[in-house]
Amino acid sequence: MRHSPSRLASALLAAALALAAGAPLGADGAVSAVDLAARLGAKLSYDPLTGYCLLERGGDRAALAPGLPWALLDWDRKLPLDPPAQAAAGLALSSQAASALEKAFAEAEARSRSRFSVAAILIDPGHGGKDPGAIGENAAGGKKVRILEKDVTLSIAKTLYAALKARYPERKILITREDDRYPTLEDRVATANSVELAPNEAIIYVSIHANSSFNKNARGYEVWYLNPDYRRTLVEPGAAEGAGPDVSSILNVMLEEEFTTESVMLARGISSGLQAMVGADSPNRGIRADEWFVVRNARMPSVLVEAGFLSNAEEAGLLARDDYLRRLADGIYNGIVDFVGYFESMRGDISQ
Repeated sequence: MRHSPSRLASALLAAALALAAGAPLGADGAVSAVDLAARLGAKLSYDPLTGYCLLERGGDRAALAPGLPWALLDWDRKLPLDPPAQAAAGLALSSQAASALEKAFAEAEARSRSRFSVAAILIDPGHGGKDPGAIGENAAGGKKVRILEKDVTLSIAKTLYAALKARYPERKILITREDDRYPTLEDRVATANSVELAPNEAIIYVSIHANSSFNKNARGYEVWYLNPDYRRTLVEPGAAEGAGPDVSSILNVMLEEEFTTESVMLARGISSGLQAMVGADSPNRGIRADEWFVVRNARMPSVLVEAGFLSNAEEAGLLARDDYLRRLADGIYNGIVDFVGYFESMRGDISQ
C-alpha cells in the first residue's frame, strides 16, 4: 500500500534532523548527489536548508537526508546505506551509498520491464472499397438515403483511432485502413499477426462492423469473441525451445484458454462501454461467441463489434448521424481503456 509522500517526507526529515548532519564520509571517494543524478539520468530535487534530496527516474523515487542511514524508495521501502553528508555543494554520498542507489534504480527498471503490458492495439474497420458491406436506408428530408456499412465502420474507427493515439502516445496504435479501400480479410489478420512485440508485451484486435438481418425489427449492438471450442495453432510444434510436439500442444491449449479469457474480458468491457454511451437509444444484445474469420485467425485477444442493424430503419437513422457514431467510438474506447488497465494490473501482479 502506498502512503502519502508528504507524511513520509516529513517523518524522513524529522529523523534526519535529529541525527548529526554533515557526518564525514570516508576517504574512499565521495559522490555528489548532482553527479549521481547525472549517472542515473535522474531528476534531482534538493532543499539546501534541510539537505533533503529526491532522485526521480521513470516513475521511481529515492528520498535522502543528511545523516539518515537509509533512503526511502517510492515512499514505502527503506534501503540501508551509509548516511549521506551535507557538503558545501549539496548532499554527498559514499561510494557504497551511490552503488546501492544505482542498483536499486536498475532493479526497479527491470521490474517495470518485466510487467505485462498491452503494447499495441489494432483497430479494423470492416469492409471498404469494392465491398460496401451491409446497406441500409434512412428517410432524410423526404427522400431515402443509402447508408453503407463501410462508411459507418470507418467513421467509428477513425474517431477511436485518434482517441487511442492521444491516450497512449507510447503504444503502437494501428488501423487497417484510413480511407475507402479494401484490405482482404487475410491482409487484416496478417497485419495483426506481424506486429513485433517484446517479451511480456501483448496486442489486442478490435474489428468494427454494422449488422443486417432479414428481420427488419432486429436492432441493437453486440460484441463477438471466438468460440472457446474452436482450436487454432498458436504454438507451432518445436517453437518453444527444447519442447517436443506434446509440450507444444499443451502450451497451445494454455495460450488458447488465455486468449479466450482475455477476449471475453475485452468484449465485456466494450459492451459495458457501449451500454453507457448509447444504451438509451439501442438495446444491448450482449456478448456472443462465433468463428468469424478475423477473430479465429488473429493470434491474440480479439473481438468483433456489431454497432447496430442497418436493416432496421430506426437504427439506420442513428448510424447515419455523426454524433451517434462518435458516441459509439467513445463507448468502444472506454471499454478498451478499462481492459488495458485491468489486464496490466492483473498481469503485473502475476509477474511480481
